[in-house]
Amino acid sequence: MKESFAQRTANYVWLALLMVFTLLPFAWLIVTTLKSDTEMFSTIPTWIVDNLTWDHYRWALGDVGFQLPRLLLNSIIVCGITALVTGAIACISGYGLARYKVPGVSLVVVLIVLAQMIQGPLIMIPWYKIAAAFSLLNTKAILVLIYGTLTIPVGVWIMSGFFRTIPPELEEAAAIDGSGKWRTLFTVIIPLSLPGLVSITLYAFILGWNDYQYSLILTSSIDAKTVQVGIAELMESMGSTNWGGLLASGVIVILPIIVIFAFIQKYLIEGMTAGSVKG
Repeated sequence: MKESFAQRTANYVWLALLMVFTLLPFAWLIVTTLKSDTEMFSTIPTWIVDNLTWDHYRWALGDVGFQLPRLLLNSIIVCGITALVTGAIACISGYGLARYKVPGVSLVVVLIVLAQMIQGPLIMIPWYKIAAAFSLLNTKAILVLIYGTLTIPVGVWIMSGFFRTIPPELEEAAAIDGSGKWRTLFTVIIPLSLPGLVSITLYAFILGWNDYQYSLILTSSIDAKTVQVGIAELMESMGSTNWGGLLASGVIVILPIIVIFAFIQKYLIEGMTAGSVKG
């Protein structure tokens, strides 16, 4: 049944209120970072910026701050590698689970899902001992390895479900034309499963970007620790004296994820839905 005009209007109003409720704190955060310290701590809060200033952003991105650009680069490198590795392994493994019927494959899928239950503080000490034994403490490599254990199982599960939605007849037609397995995978199957691939790579990137506990325990130098640890250290050291710089740093850290998600949210939702329903 088609929705009536009143129902559509009510839905749009509800969505508008939800968006305002969700985005209002972030909008206030941005406006506050553009104010001077005097305006920021005025007795009567206001949305109007009388004296626009970029000093807080200059502090956050400059040498006098807490080396935010370097920490951002660390996070981008770690999360980017994690996303690429997750996408590559998930494609190959997910395709194998979807197309080849081998004994024990159902058990593998169950173990993949159960692996997500054993994370966080439960395995922090083992991870620390492994990193120390292989001289990986305070390196980006150990973070990539840990994030991979979180993202690859989910990626394999989603991609296997997504590959099952692709008719095998397409591969048979490609084989008749002389295309091998690998060529068919990369020229026919993967392009058709692009929404799923985008969803798992974005998931892997965001998971690594938001991580705090592993980076806090396993890294300490400016060459390895991520931006989330830097923000926490800034709050402890200068949070009570430089609120403007702290808020500006928060905007800089949050904005890239919002921009990325805004551009590829369609693929993310489609990929997650296909993987969970068909897998």
